[in-house]
Amino acid sequence: MKNAKLILEKDFDNMISVLQKVISFRSEKGESAEGAPFGAEVKACLDYVLKTASEFGLVATNVDGYAGQVDFTGTGDEVLGILGHLDVVPAIDSEWKYPPYGGVIDDGKLWGRGAMDDKGPMIACLFAIKALREAGFVPSKTIRMIFGCDEESGMECVEHYFQKMPYPTISFSPDGDFPVINREKGIYQFDVVCGKLPEGMSVVAGTRANVVPSACVATADMDVLDVISKERADELGVAVKIVDGKVELSATGKAAHGSTPDEGINATHPILKLLSEAYPDNETLAFVSSKIVGTDGANWGIALSDEPSGKLTCNLGVLSTSEDGVLTATVDIRFPVSYNCDYMHDLLVKNTPAAFSVVPGHVSEPLFVPSNSKLVTSLMSVYNKAMNLNSEPIAIGGGTYSRCLPNCVAFGPLFPKEEQTIHMPNECIILENLKMMSQIYLEAIYELAK
Repeated sequence: MKNAKLILEKDFDNMISVLQKVISFRSEKGESAEGAPFGAEVKACLDYVLKTASEFGLVATNVDGYAGQVDFTGTGDEVLGILGHLDVVPAIDSEWKYPPYGGVIDDGKLWGRGAMDDKGPMIACLFAIKALREAGFVPSKTIRMIFGCDEESGMECVEHYFQKMPYPTISFSPDGDFPVINREKGIYQFDVVCGKLPEGMSVVAGTRANVVPSACVATADMDVLDVISKERADELGVAVKIVDGKVELSATGKAAHGSTPDEGINATHPILKLLSEAYPDNETLAFVSSKIVGTDGANWGIALSDEPSGKLTCNLGVLSTSEDGVLTATVDIRFPVSYNCDYMHDLLVKNTPAAFSVVPGHVSEPLFVPSNSKLVTSLMSVYNKAMNLNSEPIAIGGGTYSRCLPNCVAFGPLFPKEEQTIHMPNECIILENLKMMSQIYLEAIYELAK
């Protein structure tokens, strides 16, 4: 074990180089093609990781382009799974300090989309396994890394993967927070197809349900200036300008993960407030601006809470307008572990105007693994020993691969009190934290697979 730690420490520069290469792939979900169900860049990223793992002496398998599997074969029949992903949420280059796919190192950090979510942690685990193998460790369980390619857009990757491959015996996912996340809120992403906006108007914002939109733009006919005052627009932080004979209203905010909407600034809110005040009789604007914009669901009548996991969160992630002026709001809700998706759907329908449609998208039931289970106690012991702490497992609103299979929890990579940059511009990983997490993952893999 000591030799493995030394090998991993000496290999740190190589780990950084591999991670920079993995980050260089713009593995946002793209157009499907043969052998590349999530686009060419995602496929290229997966191919590189599997080739690298094979060069490390591990058994690498491409599962139809949906996911990759990397095995360090053990002596027994049981399998320790490590689940993560190579796909990323989109990055708007102009919002970044450094190129989002450049892998720039500065100020003790490696900057890039996926550095924390989830390329960095998965590469740390891969190098931990490499070090264990080179140190002569013989695991009793096969250690199996599963590299998903569609975690950010519905997890179709693992659905396909587990149709072909068996579930591991026990698993962890380095796609959350330290110490151990054994409670994950339910996820309910859906569209609310509302009514029509005022004639000649459109509102557009956001790219994903699970990201707080950092920009919102509304366009309208010139007569909107008769009902909107420049003073009120300035007060709300809405810019007004004339573009090609139309009035353009724009607002900027701050992106954040949809599971923690209070950490961002939703750019839709000032636009919707301004427009709803200007058009008080428009049912669509009245509903969206007064009910959906809250981050706790209270205005909508859907606020839920429980002791194990806390309060419901609500993120208005996307606004789109059809050619005939119908507004659709795409929403991401994270609900407490004591409830289920059917309850959430019924509550939404009950509190939404009958003329509007609630159309479910990606939904996922909550996860709850008991704190006294062997998996949780083993991981907590490793973490607390490494950090000289006496921490307890935690609950989150984010959804990880943990909920996709039995007996799995999230384990890192975000350390307590570390700045959250996942899904935000300027996502980065602190190099000292990368080094620390790789050693923690090595210890955890050893303890669970020995």
